Amino acid sequence: MKLILSTILVGASLIGLCAPDSAQALAFRCNSYVIDVGMHKTEVIQKCGNPMTRDQRVERRRLGVRQSSTNPQLAPTMPPQVTRGGVEYEREVEIQIEEWVYNFGSQRFMQLLVFEDGRLKAIQDLSYGQ
Repeated sequence: MKLILSTILVGASLIGLCAPDSAQALAFRCNSYVIDVGMHKTEVIQKCGNPMTRDQRVERRRLGVRQSSTNPQLAPTMPPQVTRGGVEYEREVEIQIEEWVYNFGSQRFMQLLVFEDGRLKAIQDLSYGQ
């Protein structure tokens, strides 16, 4: 029994040490609604209104696919690169990134919302609002 309890305590301590410095959240309350990761930006605007600030940018990312055997129907248009483990295909895509900040006043944290291609990807607590 003592061994199990000490194992649980050690595990809980390690989880606490691995927590990120910035407060990442999966959801927050806006008015009477819960806003969570995965929502479309139009849903967020309907429930919270317009954000205080809104920044946009485009990121280019490389996506790779590894296949153990060559299948022309599954392969992207990029030329394949043969490796020991199979065939790798790589392509570059553009991702629309939007960062919104909501300020709910001095009694609550401001919220940073990060959207990728219109979907809420991350929520971060900022400092208290004004």
